[in-house]
Amino acid sequence: IKITASRDLTFANIARECKYRKGIDIVGIVDCASPEVIDDISQLINNGEMKPLKEGGLIYQDKVTVILGSEIETKEKGGGHSHQIAYFPYFEDIKEFSKALSLLVTNVSLSTQNCKISAQEAFQIINRIGGILIPAHAFTPHKSVYGNCVRRLPEMFSRATLKKIPAIELGLSADTEIADKLKELAKYTFLTNSDAHSLLKIGREYNIVELDKANFKEILLALQRKEGRKITANYGLDPKLGRYHRTFCEICNYTATNN
Repeated sequence: IKITASRDLTFANIARECKYRKGIDIVGIVDCASPEVIDDISQLINNGEMKPLKEGGLIYQDKVTVILGSEIETKEKGGGHSHQIAYFPYFEDIKEFSKALSLLVTNVSLSTQNCKISAQEAFQIINRIGGILIPAHAFTPHKSVYGNCVRRLPEMFSRATLKKIPAIELGLSADTEIADKLKELAKYTFLTNSDAHSLLKIGREYNIVELDKANFKEILLALQRKEGRKITANYGLDPKLGRYHRTFCEICNYTATNN
């Protein structure tokens, strides 16, 4: 679905990879608004491999919980583009979001398409349908909130919206130590996700989550740090290995150093 992704990166293959090779209990798949992926999900539900969970999410072969999501690109008035991840509890929600998305993008079959609306406007659509919005790889320079759009989140989202954003995805070029330097992020849970474009890279970054059960409702409680649920650890690559770790000035063609 992603233009840059491996052909083997299908919905079913991701679930199988998590169960049989990686030992991953919960996986978020963010290409689920594609009609082709929706068809794949329907087939897996119909043949009994996937079952909807009452509290949100799907369970694959009674082992792996799958959270349905969609990564989109938004555009601010100043011209900055960033990626946002929308997660939804139920299959019907992602189908409704796919219909809404089809009115905004050129090709809804492809992932991470430019919606030509602001992140705030995207939040309003996602929230109305019953999903949550999480800024994706927040520090990468080309398609992120801090890397390409604003210096502070209130410049991008309303105060009411910021209270409903439960987490920030760090990306491969940042870690919790870096993100903690921003005071405004102290109230947010950090996510270290693999952003995998191939089966091999699934799990290169991951989170340890303290839950009662593996479902959407419990995960949201963990992101919100409520009722004893929480993210207990972020595991990821050393940011120095990330493609966009150091600060670079496009005007003077200078790459910042530790000195």
